[in-house]
Amino acid sequence: MQNNQGAATQEQSINQENKQETRLCNLCMTFFGTAATQFYCSKCYQSIIKESSAEIQQQQQIVQEKKEKDEVVKLNEDPSKCKICKRKLGIAGIQCKCEAYFCNKHRLPEEHQCTFDHAEKAKQLLRKNNPLVDPQKLEKL
Repeated sequence: MQNNQGAATQEQSINQENKQETRLCNLCMTFFGTAATQFYCSKCYQSIIKESSAEIQQQQQIVQEKKEKDEVVKLNEDPSKCKICKRKLGIAGIQCKCEAYFCNKHRLPEEHQCTFDHAEKAKQLLRKNNPLVDPQKLEKL
């Protein structure tokens, strides 16, 4: 009885192997590929995997470099001195929305080439505080 079951499972595995669809490789059109390898031959499939892993590593490296540059910039900024004229600030230092500290002379955005978009922030604040008035609501009152 066990021999019959073993023979049946072997036949099933052979049938599954025969049913597995194979096609010519999508890239080289020389060798055959299966659905498991997205119908690429083994050589082309390995090269695609290597390329994708290399691209992922490059993207991770770029992100890491950007983080390091941001950290260096933040470390170089001394909150006790004006970013423009390097004058000591004491308690009179003013922090702009661009997260830098300035003296009274350079506190205005025009004076220190501010990177923060004050106009867009004001527009967003207006949109938030002044919702659209619907004429239908006015008639009901």
